[in-house]
Amino acid sequence: MRFWTVVFALAAVFNFAVGLPMLLAPEAMLASLGQPVPDDLLMTRLASLLIVVLGVGYAMVARDPAANRPILWLGVIGKAPIPLLVWQSGGAAGLSSSAFILSLGDLAFAALFLLYLLTHRRG
Repeated sequence: MRFWTVVFALAAVFNFAVGLPMLLAPEAMLASLGQPVPDDLLMTRLASLLIVVLGVGYAMVARDPAANRPILWLGVIGKAPIPLLVWQSGGAAGLSSSAFILSLGDLAFAALFLLYLLTHRRG
């Protein structure tokens, strides 16, 4: 079980490391990822807030995986499509390799969450 506690704690840290800078300093974070800065940052900040909130959820799972197991379904649903969305957004603007590589972290966590859910059935 120690392995899974570490995985879920790392997922929380990953979300905090991405979400907090994007929430508090979106221009700098977007620039570091090679992404254009939109004129209106409301949607960026809202998305960042959700990333941080999900990080809190993953921290809850790390503390008690059995009790907070359903939170992982949100992670699977939310993280699995991120590389595709990042790749699609590349389009004419050109794909930022750092943004795409970062999105692969989400895909890895989604796969690990799904593995946990399928191998640690409630009951």
